[in-house]
Amino acid sequence: MSSYLTEHYQLHTWEPGDDFLRTEFNENFEALDGAVSEKCGMVFGTYTGNGGSSRSFDLGFAPLAVYVCARNGTAGTDVSSEYVYGGLALRGSPVMRSDTSVVTVTDTGFTIAAPNGYTRVNQSGKIYHYFAVK
Repeated sequence: MSSYLTEHYQLHTWEPGDDFLRTEFNENFEALDGAVSEKCGMVFGTYTGNGGSSRSFDLGFAPLAVYVCARNGTAGTDVSSEYVYGGLALRGSPVMRSDTSVVTVTDTGFTIAAPNGYTRVNQSGKIYHYFAVK
């Protein structure tokens, strides 16, 4: 059985000759898992477009930044066609196409808007990638 706990994460430690319990190892791993997930600075994900004019994504936190792109990596404006497939949105600075906010950071995640044929962040059946920075 451990007789000491570490300062920051309260992990069990042992001295030579100490007996140890499997539950103490499990408690250490649970504490480490929780600490790592709290410290992780990015969340990655995908979504499949549903063809709607707008959608909200709840990440459970207010990101500093969100980057959205099509499955093939396309994000910004295609020079020849003016289509927007995503881009980098910051708090207070959404991805824009003309006067339309295409990707916007919110208090709980982000929203996408595709109200016309030029904003292609939610095409039905198309796969999109995103990452959000905490």
